[in-house]
Amino acid sequence: MAATHEPQPFAHIAVVGPGAIGCMLAVRLARAGPSPRVTLIDHRPDRADRLSARPIVLHAPEGDLEARVPVRLVPDEPPDLVILATKAYAAGEAARGAARWIGRAPVLAIQNGLGVAEEAAAALARAAVITGVMYQAAHVVAEGEVHHAANQRTHLGYLGRAPDEEVTAVAALFESAGLPASVEEEMAPHVWGKALVNAALNPVAALAGVLNGDVAVRPALRAMAETLAAEGEAAARAEGVGLPYAGVAEATFETARATAENRCSMLQDLQNGRPTEIEYLNGAIVRVAESHGLSSPANRAVAALVRAVSAGRREGS
Repeated sequence: MAATHEPQPFAHIAVVGPGAIGCMLAVRLARAGPSPRVTLIDHRPDRADRLSARPIVLHAPEGDLEARVPVRLVPDEPPDLVILATKAYAAGEAARGAARWIGRAPVLAIQNGLGVAEEAAAALARAAVITGVMYQAAHVVAEGEVHHAANQRTHLGYLGRAPDEEVTAVAALFESAGLPASVEEEMAPHVWGKALVNAALNPVAALAGVLNGDVAVRPALRAMAETLAAEGEAAARAEGVGLPYAGVAEATFETARATAENRCSMLQDLQNGRPTEIEYLNGAIVRVAESHGLSSPANRAVAALVRAVSAGRREGS
């Protein structure tokens, strides 16, 4: 007897952003069984044409995968699910653009940092915005070619309310695509937990120009990461947010050791003259701390340094 499958709750998925994570999701979701239709959304028509003309290739832990995915400026038909896979600083603008065609489809925001899902929700008054905290390591090898180095769990839920059937359906979709996922009753600990580790690790590695593993072993870099972690932990405590681990510093060094050979995204952004997510990491920690009467001098300093280096690189100096 032929195998049967339960109906796919999301027949058409729009993935906004053709970067490493967007392309990785597009390939894996397009290959999920039973396969939904996947459209990758790009704001650049020239790149959209090139990406549509050939398969997107994913070098994954289990081997090379590829899929032909239509890449459009807007979907050809309304989607059942929209995934915002842009950088944090671009998510609000992407959400405002998607508001023209999104209808009432749920939106999954998977950006790093604090405040991104709230920005997306403000731009999408009619849509439910699901928050995703994703532990995936991927980088672009060439246009339409992505190296997916680590396939780890994505935590899914809402900020401020319990999950519902749509969150459960998204988790099932991810699992069907070979992406581990879990539904969470409270998302704030996961959002803050990842943001604080990124805020302690990424700017230190980026400013020093080193791999993640160096932050765990070089005394000066380790000390700076510890200071950033302590200030971030104090901000979370003042905000009344519990964290999914015992301490930020140790979680940071565990991450640094586990990704020892990785160049963090902030380092890659600085080296390539792209904007960084600093405002949603250390900048956000400073703002939250100050709202509670706390100071975060180390986070303020590294945020200012990253802004300065980023501006200089983008100006070509």
